Amino acid sequence: MNHSLTGSKTQLINQLVYFDEEKAKFLEQYFSDQSKERAGMERLLTSYCKELEHIVSDFNETTLHSTVLIGSQVKLRYEDDDSCESYTVVFPNEAQPDLNRISFLSPIGRKLLLSKVMQSHELDIPSGVIKINVEGIKYAPIYNEN
Repeated sequence: MNHSLTGSKTQLINQLVYFDEEKAKFLEQYFSDQSKERAGMERLLTSYCKELEHIVSDFNETTLHSTVLIGSQVKLRYEDDDSCESYTVVFPNEAQPDLNRISFLSPIGRKLLLSKVMQSHELDIPSGVIKINVEGIKYAPIYNEN
């Protein structure tokens, strides 16, 4: 396994450890009440950790780039005008929207997390609904672990 793959696997394992040890604290930090939104995020994080476990157990370049993870760069195609844009899904404290680094807690981040290539989504925006397609996924973390 090459160095970048080894580093990626280590980062994914670190994410698993973080959510195993800190999930309740993380949820409390961003969702202070026992809301429907918090319950939804808890389910998403549980699914996310199961997917991470699967990827780590069968770790190779194909599985690493098969699913949108925290640290993935995602190429999106907008159906309305056929334009493309790339975003990197990151932890909330690493978000920099002006650099297309979006938190996995943001509305688009939540939609993209765990997506596969060629998956379509509808995004509710102030002016209506836009349809996007996931064109490509590359795990390329640009941050330090929490």
